[in-house]
Amino acid sequence: MTRLKNSDICHISSGLEIYNQKLQSQTGRTLLGIACHSSGVNGVTLKHRIESFSVHVVPVTTGQGLISDFCETVAAILTFLGFKVMISDYPDVTGIAGAFENGADAIMMADDHRFVGINLKTRCVVDNSEATGRVYAAALDLVAKGIKNCDVLVLGCGPVGEAAVRTLLSFGASVTLYDIRLSAAQLLGEKLSDGPDIAVETDIDRALSNHGYIIEATPSADSIPDKGISEHMVVAAPGVPLGVSDKGCQILGDRLIYDTLELGVAAMAISLLL
Repeated sequence: MTRLKNSDICHISSGLEIYNQKLQSQTGRTLLGIACHSSGVNGVTLKHRIESFSVHVVPVTTGQGLISDFCETVAAILTFLGFKVMISDYPDVTGIAGAFENGADAIMMADDHRFVGINLKTRCVVDNSEATGRVYAAALDLVAKGIKNCDVLVLGCGPVGEAAVRTLLSFGASVTLYDIRLSAAQLLGEKLSDGPDIAVETDIDRALSNHGYIIEATPSADSIPDKGISEHMVVAAPGVPLGVSDKGCQILGDRLIYDTLELGVAAMAISLLL
């Protein structure tokens, strides 16, 4: 998991309404709606359950310690979605124990290695990497008005990329994998080979020129060069940092779906609820 910095998230809480409107313009769905689509459920029917579902966000001090404003930002996203939210007064074990004692339905917490949500009633664990890959694939499906039979290039074959691939395949897309480590792409292709055929690409320029829909799930800041961006390309980018330059972002405009936390947290919350 990429460790976020305060500068990555400090703008999120104050910008949720504007971001929500942008997502609706891009995909036809709100932040909550995209998260629900990633789990195959209707947000309208979940409204009452969301309002009564309590999530405690627990600070964790191990490893490199707390990321400034991380818990507050996660709580702000959950509150925006309509969940009952509390930030634990104490970190680590004391915070977890307090969530149980106060009857919370779920907790969310992160250390240097994983960001997870845990449903305290069902013992279900939702990992941010899986939820993030899944929700960005769902967003791409909405932009395409159905990604079935479309060719999608997935850049990055780690946990986020794998979750995106699984979701794309469930939507009926054709998937091509690219990773700077060819072995990673080959291994993922073999792992998922029981379903539809998955192609592996070895040349990034050729891969980009042959695809209009891209999932950018790498931890690299330059995975999509400016020269590789076509006028019809749509990029859903769960990778942190963003693999598109500032100029590339301008070229893509509203054809780029990217945030550092919002979609992933929303998908986690809906998965915990279900």
